[in-house]
Amino acid sequence: MIVDREAGIIAPADGVWRKKIAICGFAASSRMLAPFDDPDAIIVILNQLNRHVPRADIHFDIHSNWREANVDGTDHPGYLAECGMPVFMTQTEPSIPTSVRYPIERMIERVVGTDYFTSTVAFMLAWAIDMIDQQVESDVEALRVRSAANGETERHADAEDARALLLDPGKFRRWLADRYREREIGIFGIDLIVGTEYDWQKSCVEYILGLANARGITVRIPPQSALLKQRWRYGYE
Repeated sequence: MIVDREAGIIAPADGVWRKKIAICGFAASSRMLAPFDDPDAIIVILNQLNRHVPRADIHFDIHSNWREANVDGTDHPGYLAECGMPVFMTQTEPSIPTSVRYPIERMIERVVGTDYFTSTVAFMLAWAIDMIDQQVESDVEALRVRSAANGETERHADAEDARALLLDPGKFRRWLADRYREREIGIFGIDLIVGTEYDWQKSCVEYILGLANARGITVRIPPQSALLKQRWRYGYE
Protein backbone atom coordinates (compact mmCIF):
# COMPACT_ATOMS: atom_id res chain seq x y z
CA MET A 1 0.00 0.00 0.00
CA ILE A 2 1.05 3.62 -0.49
CA VAL A 3 1.79 5.58 2.68
CA ASP A 4 3.04 8.85 1.17
CA ARG A 5 3.12 9.37 -2.61
CA GLU A 6 5.35 12.44 -2.58
CA ALA A 7 7.82 11.04 -0.05
CA GLY A 8 8.01 7.73 -1.92
CA ILE A 9 6.94 5.66 1.10
CA ILE A 10 5.13 2.37 0.61
CA ALA A 11 4.43 -0.51 3.00
CA PRO A 12 3.01 -4.04 2.86
CA ALA A 13 -0.76 -4.10 3.35
CA ASP A 14 -0.45 -6.86 5.96
CA GLY A 15 2.38 -5.10 7.79
CA VAL A 16 4.91 -7.86 7.06
CA TRP A 17 7.80 -7.10 4.72
CA ARG A 18 8.95 -10.06 2.65
CA LYS A 19 12.64 -10.86 2.94
CA LYS A 20 13.12 -11.56 -0.76
CA ILE A 21 13.06 -8.85 -3.43
CA ALA A 22 13.21 -9.98 -7.07
CA ILE A 23 14.24 -7.31 -9.58
CA CYS A 24 13.14 -8.34 -13.05
CA GLY A 25 14.11 -7.24 -16.55
CA PHE A 26 13.48 -8.28 -20.15
CA ALA A 27 16.46 -10.54 -20.95
CA ALA A 28 15.12 -13.96 -21.94
CA SER A 29 18.26 -15.64 -20.60
CA SER A 30 16.96 -15.57 -17.02
CA ARG A 31 13.69 -13.61 -16.95
CA MET A 32 11.43 -16.54 -16.13
CA LEU A 33 13.71 -17.79 -13.34
CA ALA A 34 12.28 -15.11 -11.04
CA PRO A 35 10.30 -16.53 -8.09
CA PHE A 36 6.85 -15.63 -9.41
CA ASP A 37 5.27 -18.52 -7.49
CA ASP A 38 6.92 -17.61 -4.17
CA PRO A 39 4.49 -15.63 -1.95
CA ASP A 40 7.44 -14.56 0.20
CA ALA A 41 9.05 -12.68 -2.71
CA ILE A 42 8.31 -9.12 -3.79
CA ILE A 43 8.34 -8.98 -7.60
CA VAL A 44 9.57 -5.64 -8.98
CA ILE A 45 9.22 -4.93 -12.71
CA LEU A 46 9.85 -2.02 -15.08
CA ASN A 47 8.56 -0.36 -18.25
CA GLN A 48 6.34 -2.77 -20.23
CA LEU A 49 7.60 -5.98 -18.66
CA ASN A 50 4.07 -6.62 -17.38
CA ARG A 51 3.36 -8.00 -20.88
CA HIS A 52 5.76 -10.91 -20.30
CA VAL A 53 5.51 -11.94 -16.63
CA PRO A 54 2.73 -13.64 -14.64
CA ARG A 55 2.68 -11.26 -11.68
CA ALA A 56 4.23 -8.15 -10.12
CA ASP A 57 3.96 -6.19 -6.87
CA ILE A 58 5.82 -2.95 -7.65
CA HIS A 59 6.36 -1.16 -10.97
CA PHE A 60 9.11 1.27 -12.00
CA ASP A 61 8.80 3.72 -14.91
CA ILE A 62 11.52 6.33 -14.41
CA HIS A 63 11.10 8.18 -17.71
CA SER A 64 9.82 11.53 -18.91
CA ASN A 65 8.52 9.92 -22.13
CA TRP A 66 6.54 7.12 -20.49
CA ARG A 67 3.48 8.01 -22.58
CA GLU A 68 5.20 7.78 -25.98
CA ALA A 69 8.13 5.36 -25.98
CA ASN A 70 6.05 2.16 -25.95
CA VAL A 71 5.35 -0.83 -28.15
CA ASP A 72 2.99 0.04 -31.01
CA GLY A 73 -0.56 -1.02 -30.39
CA THR A 74 -0.26 -1.13 -26.60
CA ASP A 75 -1.82 1.17 -24.03
CA HIS A 76 0.92 1.55 -21.44
CA PRO A 77 -0.54 4.71 -19.85
CA GLY A 78 -3.83 2.85 -19.46
CA TYR A 79 -2.09 -0.09 -17.83
CA LEU A 80 -0.27 2.16 -15.36
CA ALA A 81 -3.51 3.93 -14.48
CA GLU A 82 -5.27 0.66 -13.70
CA CYS A 83 -2.53 -1.67 -12.42
CA GLY A 84 -3.32 -0.98 -8.76
CA MET A 85 0.28 -1.39 -7.57
CA PRO A 86 2.77 1.32 -6.56
CA VAL A 87 4.36 2.84 -9.68
CA PHE A 88 7.64 4.64 -8.97
CA MET A 89 8.16 7.61 -11.30
CA THR A 90 10.23 10.80 -11.34
CA GLN A 91 7.15 12.57 -9.98
CA THR A 92 3.58 11.72 -9.11
CA GLU A 93 1.22 11.69 -12.06
CA PRO A 94 -2.48 12.69 -11.62
CA SER A 95 -3.62 10.19 -14.27
CA ILE A 96 -1.96 7.30 -12.39
CA PRO A 97 -3.61 6.99 -8.94
CA THR A 98 -0.88 4.71 -7.58
CA SER A 99 2.08 6.72 -8.91
CA VAL A 100 4.77 7.36 -6.29
CA ARG A 101 7.61 9.85 -6.51
CA TYR A 102 10.94 8.03 -6.42
CA PRO A 103 12.79 9.26 -3.27
CA ILE A 104 15.96 10.14 -5.16
CA GLU A 105 17.40 12.33 -2.40
CA ARG A 106 17.18 9.50 0.13
CA MET A 107 18.80 7.05 -2.26
CA ILE A 108 21.72 9.38 -2.93
CA GLU A 109 22.26 10.08 0.77
CA ARG A 110 21.47 6.73 2.37
CA VAL A 111 22.34 4.12 -0.26
CA VAL A 112 24.54 5.11 -3.21
CA GLY A 113 26.48 7.95 -1.61
CA THR A 114 26.64 9.92 -4.86
CA ASP A 115 24.40 10.89 -7.77
CA TYR A 116 25.12 7.82 -9.90
CA PHE A 117 22.06 6.32 -11.58
CA THR A 118 22.39 5.36 -15.25
CA SER A 119 19.40 3.04 -15.67
CA THR A 120 16.05 2.08 -14.22
CA VAL A 121 17.66 -1.09 -12.86
CA ALA A 122 20.01 1.09 -10.78
CA PHE A 123 16.99 2.89 -9.28
CA MET A 124 15.29 -0.44 -8.55
CA LEU A 125 18.37 -1.92 -6.92
CA ALA A 126 19.01 1.13 -4.72
CA TRP A 127 15.36 1.03 -3.62
CA ALA A 128 15.66 -2.67 -2.72
CA ILE A 129 18.76 -2.00 -0.61
CA ASP A 130 16.99 0.85 1.17
CA MET A 131 14.00 -1.39 1.93
CA ILE A 132 16.31 -3.98 3.48
CA ASP A 133 18.17 -1.28 5.44
CA GLN A 134 14.86 -0.15 6.90
CA GLN A 135 13.90 -3.72 7.81
CA VAL A 136 17.20 -4.27 9.60
CA GLU A 137 16.87 -0.92 11.39
CA SER A 138 13.47 -2.11 12.58
CA ASP A 139 15.06 -5.31 13.89
CA VAL A 140 17.66 -3.26 15.79
CA GLU A 141 14.95 -1.10 17.33
CA ALA A 142 13.05 -4.22 18.41
CA LEU A 143 16.24 -5.48 20.06
CA ARG A 144 16.61 -2.19 21.93
CA VAL A 145 13.00 -2.43 23.12
CA ARG A 146 13.65 -5.96 24.37
CA SER A 147 16.73 -4.78 26.23
CA ALA A 148 14.66 -2.20 28.14
CA ALA A 149 11.94 -4.64 29.24
CA ASN A 150 11.22 -5.20 32.91
CA GLY A 151 8.80 -7.42 34.78
CA GLU A 152 8.44 -11.19 35.06
CA THR A 153 11.48 -13.43 35.26
CA GLU A 154 11.29 -14.80 31.71
CA ARG A 155 10.97 -11.36 30.19
CA HIS A 156 13.77 -10.06 32.41
CA ALA A 157 16.09 -12.83 31.21
CA ASP A 158 15.29 -11.99 27.60
CA ALA A 159 16.08 -8.32 28.32
CA GLU A 160 19.40 -9.33 29.84
CA ASP A 161 20.28 -11.33 26.73
CA ALA A 162 19.35 -8.38 24.50
CA ARG A 163 21.43 -5.95 26.57
CA ALA A 164 24.42 -8.29 26.51
CA LEU A 165 24.16 -8.49 22.72
CA LEU A 166 23.98 -4.72 22.32
CA LEU A 167 26.94 -4.14 24.61
CA ASP A 168 29.25 -6.66 22.94
CA PRO A 169 30.52 -5.11 19.66
CA GLY A 170 31.64 -8.42 18.20
CA LYS A 171 28.42 -10.29 18.96
CA PHE A 172 26.29 -7.38 17.81
CA ARG A 173 28.23 -7.15 14.54
CA ARG A 174 27.65 -10.87 13.89
CA TRP A 175 23.97 -10.53 14.82
CA LEU A 176 23.63 -7.60 12.43
CA ALA A 177 25.38 -9.52 9.66
CA ASP A 178 22.90 -12.37 10.14
CA ARG A 179 19.97 -9.94 9.79
CA TYR A 180 21.29 -8.81 6.40
CA ARG A 181 22.24 -12.30 5.27
CA GLU A 182 18.72 -13.64 5.78
CA ARG A 183 17.41 -11.08 3.27
CA GLU A 184 17.84 -11.51 -0.46
CA ILE A 185 17.92 -9.43 -3.62
CA GLY A 186 17.53 -11.48 -6.79
CA ILE A 187 18.37 -10.16 -10.26
CA PHE A 188 16.50 -11.80 -13.14
CA GLY A 189 16.30 -11.00 -16.84
CA ILE A 190 19.07 -8.41 -16.64
CA ASP A 191 22.31 -8.68 -18.65
CA LEU A 192 23.16 -5.11 -19.73
CA ILE A 193 25.51 -6.18 -22.51
CA VAL A 194 24.04 -4.52 -25.61
CA GLY A 195 25.13 -1.09 -26.87
CA THR A 196 24.72 1.73 -24.38
CA GLU A 197 23.59 -0.76 -21.73
CA TYR A 198 27.14 -2.09 -21.67
CA ASP A 199 28.78 1.29 -22.24
CA TRP A 200 27.37 3.09 -19.20
CA GLN A 201 24.56 1.15 -17.51
CA LYS A 202 26.25 -2.11 -16.54
CA SER A 203 29.04 -0.55 -14.48
CA CYS A 204 26.56 1.47 -12.43
CA VAL A 205 24.41 -1.56 -11.62
CA GLU A 206 27.46 -3.60 -10.68
CA TYR A 207 28.63 -0.79 -8.40
CA ILE A 208 25.30 -0.79 -6.56
CA LEU A 209 25.38 -4.59 -6.39
CA GLY A 210 28.70 -4.15 -4.61
CA LEU A 211 26.98 -1.93 -2.05
CA ALA A 212 24.43 -4.69 -1.43
CA ASN A 213 27.20 -7.26 -1.05
CA ALA A 214 29.12 -5.00 1.34
CA ARG A 215 26.09 -4.91 3.64
CA GLY A 216 26.02 -8.71 3.64
CA ILE A 217 22.73 -8.95 1.75
CA THR A 218 22.35 -12.26 -0.07
CA VAL A 219 22.60 -11.35 -3.75
CA ARG A 220 21.17 -13.97 -6.10
CA ILE A 221 22.21 -13.76 -9.74
CA PRO A 222 21.43 -16.70 -12.05
CA PRO A 223 24.48 -18.12 -13.86
CA GLN A 224 22.73 -17.25 -17.14
CA SER A 225 23.07 -13.53 -16.36
CA ALA A 226 26.01 -11.53 -17.73
CA LEU A 227 26.33 -9.46 -14.55
CA LEU A 228 29.47 -9.81 -12.40
CA LYS A 229 31.20 -11.98 -14.96
CA GLN A 230 34.83 -12.01 -16.12
CA ARG A 231 36.36 -13.59 -19.20
CA TRP A 232 39.33 -14.62 -17.16
CA ARG A 233 40.94 -13.91 -13.80
CA TYR A 234 43.65 -11.35 -14.42
CA GLY A 235 47.17 -12.62 -13.64
CA TYR A 236 46.05 -16.22 -13.14
CA GLU A 237 44.65 -17.20 -16.54
